[in-house]
Amino acid sequence: MTTYKKDGTILFLLCALVILCWLPRLKGPIDLRFDGGAYYILGSSLAEGKGYRLLNEPGDIRSTLHPPLLPAIVAVHQLLLGTSDPIIVGQWLRLWFFLSFIIYIVAAYLMFRLFLTTTYAFLATLICLFHLNTQFLSDLLFAELLFALTTTLFFVCHKRSGKKGCTLLAILLALASYALRTVGVALFAAWITESLLNKDFKKVLFRLILTLIPIICWQSYVYSVESGPPYQSPAYEYQRADYMYPNVSYIRNTSLIDSFAPEKGYITPIGRIRRFAHNVIRMPAKLGEAVSTVEGYWVSHLTQLSNSLRLSLPHRVISWLVFFVLLLLGFLVIGGVILQVTKREWLIPLYVLIYLALMCMTPWPGQFGRYLMPLAPFLVLSLFETLLFIKDKTYQVLYPKWKFAGRVFTASVLFLILLLQTLTVYATYRDNLLPVAYYDQKGQKVEYRQFFYYKPYRSLDEGLDWLMIQGKPGGVVAGSWPHWIYLRTGLKAVLPPFELDAEKAQHLLDTVPVKYLFLEKDDFLGTKKYISPVLQNAQGRWKLIFSTPDGDFEIYEREINVTE
Repeated sequence: MTTYKKDGTILFLLCALVILCWLPRLKGPIDLRFDGGAYYILGSSLAEGKGYRLLNEPGDIRSTLHPPLLPAIVAVHQLLLGTSDPIIVGQWLRLWFFLSFIIYIVAAYLMFRLFLTTTYAFLATLICLFHLNTQFLSDLLFAELLFALTTTLFFVCHKRSGKKGCTLLAILLALASYALRTVGVALFAAWITESLLNKDFKKVLFRLILTLIPIICWQSYVYSVESGPPYQSPAYEYQRADYMYPNVSYIRNTSLIDSFAPEKGYITPIGRIRRFAHNVIRMPAKLGEAVSTVEGYWVSHLTQLSNSLRLSLPHRVISWLVFFVLLLLGFLVIGGVILQVTKREWLIPLYVLIYLALMCMTPWPGQFGRYLMPLAPFLVLSLFETLLFIKDKTYQVLYPKWKFAGRVFTASVLFLILLLQTLTVYATYRDNLLPVAYYDQKGQKVEYRQFFYYKPYRSLDEGLDWLMIQGKPGGVVAGSWPHWIYLRTGLKAVLPPFELDAEKAQHLLDTVPVKYLFLEKDDFLGTKKYISPVLQNAQGRWKLIFSTPDGDFEIYEREINVTE
């Protein structure tokens, strides 16, 4: 079989595997929880000709957080379909992400083929395809999948920049990457630094000018918003507080020690150094997860194996064993980055290192799995660089009976990774692709499946179903998921104030003013600690109007006789 036929057969097989993975989750709208709701609302604002605004917020404030390309894609879908209904448009967005996933996997294989044989390129692509975060994030209206696609295609085009059209396409892909996520600046920086290290100063100047244009445009827009009168005099008092992460820029949000606990105060220069150092220490294990699977699934699968073999290893022993394996994988990835540098293959290692450095500046280590997903093809390539280096060197230097030790080690690592990933994907689809059921604003029941649709989300949707029927038009809701609340009910929705002092928090709620207050006993953001004191000190201001049977989600209505 010729190389082209072999590549074609492998690409057909990879596409078939993608389709197989997506078949159980092709029905229904794309997941609009978390940041997905904000992207969708911004797209609706663009489609309606209102500018780049968060329509869920009182005053329809201009956004400074999310870059505009994904909202623009949402807007195009809405304009073509002639509706902003998240159920209808969400279904087509799911199909868009399905097609994007296929193209991403094809792009990953093409990139790996630039460095690896067909067999190793196929195995490397499988690792990207079967990673839990790749599967989960492709189900959300997040920019990560599209960012992974544009950056991977950029490296394919850059490697073939001698061919007609590839250079122009690489430029457009670099610009698209930045328009999807501002961390795309890492790609710009690596691109410029590569030409600097190659002493091609004409390219340095060209790339510098080219990359400054979108950066200056976006930052000028952010500055114009933050310096404008509406920003300085917001619709309610805490609307632009630095902890209001959907409403402010990353720079403002990361100026806090903990953006979800602003009472800890603002971070100092020394604090930033410590934050960076702590994240660097975490990074090797996180890199190990990025090329295998998340730590929790490692522990779960090894615990099951231990029990099936009747070893009954203590949980602590299994946890330390998993941590050691993840560290080993992480250092293998780091070794591959170093090997690429020694070969003077500058671009990929520069991109990886700059991207990781920017990650380490953030205060959200819990989000590292999400942030590393678009970097997976480059991390997996680095892993293979090290494994193949070990395989070749051991064959050259060891005694005859040990010459195959490197091959056994390489095969064992790849087998272990793919086995764990396969078990993880199977378990996730079996146990965590859960049924969703709620009523849309037309009163029609919507049913489909979502990953990790656990009890807190079911309780929230149950409460929103009730509120759509019983709630009064024009009321403003305060809850942990304002974008999803707005999309479900059409009511304006805001985050509650992150303020521990009950009287101050009540005053801030009054400035909105908030009509409905959600108390979620088990929420991701931890807003319960801020809302509970307000309700305990209510003094007749709030009355309970809805509660789930187990009391884990409650809706409180502001008493109408309270003086503003």
